[in-house]
Amino acid sequence: MSVGRSASDTVGALVATLPPSPKLPDVVAGVGRFVGKTTRVVDVDGPSWGPLTALVSQFEHENLVLVPAGAPELYRMHCVLHELGHLVHGDVGAPSATSIAEFASGGHVCRRALDGDTGLVSISDDDEHFAERFAYELATVLLAGSAGADERAYG
Repeated sequence: MSVGRSASDTVGALVATLPPSPKLPDVVAGVGRFVGKTTRVVDVDGPSWGPLTALVSQFEHENLVLVPAGAPELYRMHCVLHELGHLVHGDVGAPSATSIAEFASGGHVCRRALDGDTGLVSISDDDEHFAERFAYELATVLLAGSAGADERAYG
């Protein structure tokens, strides 16, 4: 866990364990190793998401990152990375009464939600700032790897 570490330090430590030009599944597996618990991404279709954009449900035996099915690829990646940031930061979340959290079968939940008034993601505390910074820095690593492959392919 990265309690007390900056997002940049945590990303650096995680990236050092990943293969060259990592992909999102590599990061998910790396975070699972980092936190010592299997971590999976699950696309969820059906229940109303309301203002939620993604959430992580933490169980004794595994962590589930839940994202809406059909979310655009880059948005989905950011949401997954944000939720992984909560896990590596050691955020334990809390039980939640939202319908999607009920779908998560009562696990402890960290969630990413849109502000009802502005339609923007609310970043109101240190945990959220860490998760957003973690997501941004890891997205930069993931996208740089794909840009490098494109540049090599097309000269």
